[in-house]
Amino acid sequence: MPSEQFFTALKAIGQRAESEISKTDYYHMRIIGLAGHGSFLLGVYCAVQQYMLPAAVLMAWSLMISWLLMHHIGHGGYNKIAGIPRRYHSKHYAQGWRRYIDWFDWIKPEAWNYEHNYLHHSFTGELKDPDLVEENLDWLAKAKLPVPLKKLILLFFALTWKVTYYSARTLSFLRGHNKVTFANFLDIRQKSQRVMWLQLFLPYGLFHFALLPLLVEWWFSASGSFLLCRIVAELLHNLHTFIIIVPNHAGEDLCRFHDIQKQQRRGDSYYLRQILGSANYHCGNEWLDLSQMYLNYQIEHHLFPALPMRQYRRIQPQVKALCLQHGVPYIQESVWQRLSKMVAIATGCQKMQTTVPVNISQR
Repeated sequence: MPSEQFFTALKAIGQRAESEISKTDYYHMRIIGLAGHGSFLLGVYCAVQQYMLPAAVLMAWSLMISWLLMHHIGHGGYNKIAGIPRRYHSKHYAQGWRRYIDWFDWIKPEAWNYEHNYLHHSFTGELKDPDLVEENLDWLAKAKLPVPLKKLILLFFALTWKVTYYSARTLSFLRGHNKVTFANFLDIRQKSQRVMWLQLFLPYGLFHFALLPLLVEWWFSASGSFLLCRIVAELLHNLHTFIIIVPNHAGEDLCRFHDIQKQQRRGDSYYLRQILGSANYHCGNEWLDLSQMYLNYQIEHHLFPALPMRQYRRIQPQVKALCLQHGVPYIQESVWQRLSKMVAIATGCQKMQTTVPVNISQR
């Protein structure tokens, strides 16, 4: 069990990072956002010019950046920066009609904020964690199917997971909504399904796969190339984000937790669970960090979820060195190694570590 000095030093790292948040963090976020818009426009140009694969990749990259911004702004990473437009505050970003401007996606922003920002971060690695991969894919792991077939099933969901999994999953946990399953996915008599199909899927599909292609075709005579590129971009975006997001908390070397007591919800026990239940990818430069949605700093993000993106790069070496100094496991591997370990969990080839957290007082 780490000493009190470990937790004191760890909290000091977070406090120092909070004190160093500045408009530089805001400008960094805005530049990334502008790069996302530019990527989409360049993708449209490439589609019109019949450069199909570059067009799809560029548009997929733009979709990824849109989710990246929603993630970090939604966590309140920029709330404490004075003098910036209030639309970049977590209470305003993608809320209400701004959803169509800030994050026009398959997923309802309010549902994502509650399911991810609160439930996942508060109950990481527990049964109450809605994103516990080993639990969510238990049906696949236990299926009496050949492993190659299980991997093909997983690939299908990887290519479509925002539609076939995440939109329904987030709505299922939103207050006042019912649970969506494969059995009732099409039942629009229920509230969650009506929201999912009529407020999310229908507007997104009509705009991105009907109205926008018609507009590009009318303006540029693109011969249908834009629609094809946009469909491929959606599949690539799903695959990319699945590879980046899902392996962060899955692997035989990571922990899941049982019987967490109320007094362990916060304090030192909370910090320790975030480290033992999370894994980082390789990191350290803008290209690497951006291509991995800054989720290559998953340990630091779970320790201090309300920091701007740029601060994670600054504190990561400090957190890692502190963990190594005090003998606390700090898992960091390439995204491909983590993907392989996640697939092993999903297909039932391996199991995560099951731990009973050490009982420590809340300091």
